[in-house]
Amino acid sequence: MSNVKLLILPSVIQERMSLHTNVDEKLIFPEIKAAQDMYIRPLLGSILFDKILNDIATNTLSGQYLTLMNDFIIDALCNYVMSELPEGLNYQYFNKGVSTKTADQSQSPSMSDMYAIVSKYKKRAEHYAQRCRLYLVQNYTLIPEYYAPGGIDRVIPDRASFSSPIYLGNRGGQDDFFNKPNPNYNEPYYPFNSDI
Repeated sequence: MSNVKLLILPSVIQERMSLHTNVDEKLIFPEIKAAQDMYIRPLLGSILFDKILNDIATNTLSGQYLTLMNDFIIDALCNYVMSELPEGLNYQYFNKGVSTKTADQSQSPSMSDMYAIVSKYKKRAEHYAQRCRLYLVQNYTLIPEYYAPGGIDRVIPDRASFSSPIYLGNRGGQDDFFNKPNPNYNEPYYPFNSDI
């Protein structure tokens, strides 16, 4: 894990969440990496995410970026990791195949119980992600990387909190047909541009 940059260490999750300290860190590292790539990068966008990741790696995180990390990102990331951990801890790969770990004096939860646990932490994570998103929108002048356009390989910040498989129309405050701003929507207007 020496070449992999992480926003947080397993000890942060163990301090803040209901994760026991006897859980092997090598089982937590991949879940942190996956959660930060799958959830936090789209939340922040590539440019802001990479800046924070590099500042953490060089120990230069300060100002609004430190506030963003401490007050918003850590809570969201910890809960996303907790929503990803149950399967990774219960089912592990061994040379004879995938096995379930069991312990003396304990009982494994049913699949429905495990899905309930995952859902609980996922809802919490989405709540903290929404708080982070609102903070970024309100403080856009202090954190300009949030609105910085990127190249084709960049992830543009996802400014919607929750997704719906049902089309509800007028997404993002823009008239989808004419690509014009909706005057009743209070978010900044960014027209679709092939250069972004």
